[in-house]
Formats: sequence, structure tokens, C-alpha cells
Amino acid sequence: MKRNQLKQIMGWCVVMVNKEERTRGHVYNFQKILAFIFNHRFTSQSEISSALEINKATVSKIYSELKQKQFVNEVGAGVSSPTGGRKPRLIEINKTFGYTLCVELTEHEIKGLACYLNGATIQFHQLQISRDSDLIVCLDKLIGMFENIQGTLNGLLGICFAIHGKVHNNQVLSSYLNLNKIDLVNHCKKYNVPVILENEANLSAIYSRDFIRGNREENAVTLSIHQGIYAGFILNNRLYRGSHGQVGDIGNNIIMSSFPISNGEKLLTYQDLYAQDTVVNSIGELVGQANLTLFDLSKLYEDHNDDVVAGLSQFANGISEILHNIAGTIAPDIFYINSPLIHQIPSILTQIKKYFERISGYSPLIQSIPNVPLATLLGGAALMTHYILELDDLKLNFWNYTEE
Repeated sequence: MKRNQLKQIMGWCVVMVNKEERTRGHVYNFQKILAFIFNHRFTSQSEISSALEINKATVSKIYSELKQKQFVNEVGAGVSSPTGGRKPRLIEINKTFGYTLCVELTEHEIKGLACYLNGATIQFHQLQISRDSDLIVCLDKLIGMFENIQGTLNGLLGICFAIHGKVHNNQVLSSYLNLNKIDLVNHCKKYNVPVILENEANLSAIYSRDFIRGNREENAVTLSIHQGIYAGFILNNRLYRGSHGQVGDIGNNIIMSSFPISNGEKLLTYQDLYAQDTVVNSIGELVGQANLTLFDLSKLYEDHNDDVVAGLSQFANGISEILHNIAGTIAPDIFYINSPLIHQIPSILTQIKKYFERISGYSPLIQSIPNVPLATLLGGAALMTHYILELDDLKLNFWNYTEE
């Protein structure tokens, strides 16, 4: 090969490498700027440039792209600098770009929540179901309730399903509704939007990171106690999913039983003792109420029913032991608990804290997650917004837009 041909080829290679580096750099700056706008509502181009140390020309170019894509809005003028000059144009995320839908499927009901791109809620609907219900029919009926939402540029942007069970690679591995027998992603192709399946506890964890104002903890565990017991892990502000969807299945952790393992008996798990349905049903049998509700349970507790007080005390101690075991492995900055039972009877949380301190010797932050009825669904809205804006795993301050 002649020397001039070699120089020409090397020149082409340099051009391609530089182009690739410029592309990567542009994507990186694009994501940084978009995330900054989301997290600093009513910001300006000059503030972005100064805070991120990106030159004004680059910020201006990327802002033009964001405006063209209709991801952002101008919302008036800010305050001019002390030296005078034009007032900066203030920017925020364009909530009317479209809306997301999160659907949670439980044993007794299907719930759906539609949110704008910035997480502000639009509509909530739910349907009661039973073991005899046709899930697909009920699901289509619920989603149909959200199809006529008006006032957005692009309509429905995506659907997230909150699964009470194991999820991996957008497939349900196991669930309490046998959803692994239903191809949710394929069924929802008719809506022509992205469909994401995620474990319910993971969505609760995302909610705790993105929606709770003042939450500056980078490592948090959300313990979700419903039909099962799962944990969602936020480590270094990122959702940790682990390998093959297995992480967080706390309910199936084995409690050492008194009988020999070799005798073939079923091993006792936390799920067998402390899942919410198990606790409520067990107490219901003790007090002679087969269909005990959380409200009924709360009234009996207020009346100091001995069986109820003892049963809930055992439940509190069991949850404390679960948190103690997690703390010994991960030691998060804070625990959030997503439990309708504890939401209904808040004094259970006080017992959990006291017993945890007794067995562990210290007092970590343990809180009931705010907005228990909608926490999971809002986490799903956040996940879809992350996906649509291509800002996966970044902390976004949704409370900026939802605390009006």
C-alpha cells in the first residue's frame, strides 16, 4: 500500500472516531441538560450553562432540539442580572407532551393511573375482580377508561404494569395472579406504545427516590408488604434489579424451622407468616370474622381486642427481623415500608422501630412510604417518563411538578 493511500485511510479513521466522540458527547450533554431542566423547574439557559459548565452555544443548540421535540416549554421571564440586560426565558418540562399509564394488578382489583409526562396525575380508575374474572377482558375495560384523555400533544406515550411477583427481561416469571401465563406485552401491541413490566416493589422504590421531597438518601430500601413480601433497592440513586429478576423476593427467605429438612416438609418462609393477606386472614379466624377488612381490623385494634393486639405485635416483630436481616447485608440510609395494613394502623410502625432497635442496637430511619394508595402507580409513571426521555436510572425530581 502506498504511503499516501495509508495516510488517506488513517485520516478517514480519525474523522470517524472524532464523529463518534462528538456524537457520544452530544448525547451526554443532551441528557445532562434535559435532566437539569427536569430537576430545576423554571430554569434558564444561562443557569444551565453555569451549573453544568457547558458553553452557552452548546446549551443553546441542545435547547433548540428540546424545543423542537416539544419536551420543554418557555414559561415567562426571570429576573435580569444585577448588571441589567434582557430577562432570561424560563424553561420547564412540557407536561402536555403526552401521558403515561400505570396499571397495578392485585388479587381483588385492577388499578390504573394516568399521569402527564412530569408525573402530575390526570385520572385514576379501578375495577374489582374475583377468581372468576377474565383478566384480559377486565384489563381492556380498564385501559379503555383512559383512551379519551384530551389536551396532550401525543396522547398515550406508554403503559407500565406493576407486577406483584418476579419480572425479568420484560416478562413475568411468577406472580400471585399467574400472569406468567398471559403475554401482557404482546396483548398490548394494539395500543402502539411501549409496554414495560416491572416488579411492584421496584416501582415503589422508584417512587421513594423521585417523588419524596427532601429525600437526599442515595441508598434506600422499600419493603412492600401486600400479597407477598418484596423489597426494592435504590443503591447510589439507581434501581438495583440484580440477576434474572430474583433480587428482592424477601417473602421466600427461609425461616429456620424446628423439623429436619430431610423429612420433606415444606420449609417455613416469611411469606407464610407475615404477608398482609396471611396476617389478616389468620386474625380473622381468631376473632371469628372470615372476611375481615383492614377497617374492621383497625376498629378491633382500637378496642384493644387481645387476639388482634397479639397478632399485630407478632407481625411488627417479624417485619423488624426482616429489616434487621436486610440491614446486616446492605445497611441502607433509610427504609420505606409500603403496606396498606401499616397505613391503616400507623402505631404498628412504632412497634417495628422499637423492636428493630432492641435486636440491632441502633435506630435507622424507618418510615411508612407517603401516599400508600398511589405510590406504586406513581413509581410506574416515573419509570415510563425515564424511558421516554431516555434518562434511565437518573434521579428526577417529580415533586417539583406534583406539589402545587
